[in-house]
Amino acid sequence: MGITARLWNTTDGTLIKTFRHEGWVNSCAFSFDDKLIVTACDDKTVRIWDTQSGQLKRTLAGHQDSVRSSCFSADGNRVISASDDRTARIWDAQ
Repeated sequence: MGITARLWNTTDGTLIKTFRHEGWVNSCAFSFDDKLIVTACDDKTVRIWDTQSGQLKRTLAGHQDSVRSSCFSADGNRVISASDDRTARIWDAQ
């Protein structure tokens, strides 16, 4: 865990992108087409990132406590997140 999520080249071990956060990053997951990454953070947010540019696409706010996990739906249109506030949320990924 840390305040960044990092994307590495698995062939040669070089750093490709760094995704910065305000708090600890608890989990991350790729979309099924590998174009996006979703991260779950202690700052109570879920963030969607573009893997090519490294740009933040969306910040999903609404949890009342740290977000522990997140992932994309199989069709990539939704994100589900689970938080220490004892809720799970389904978000529009677009």
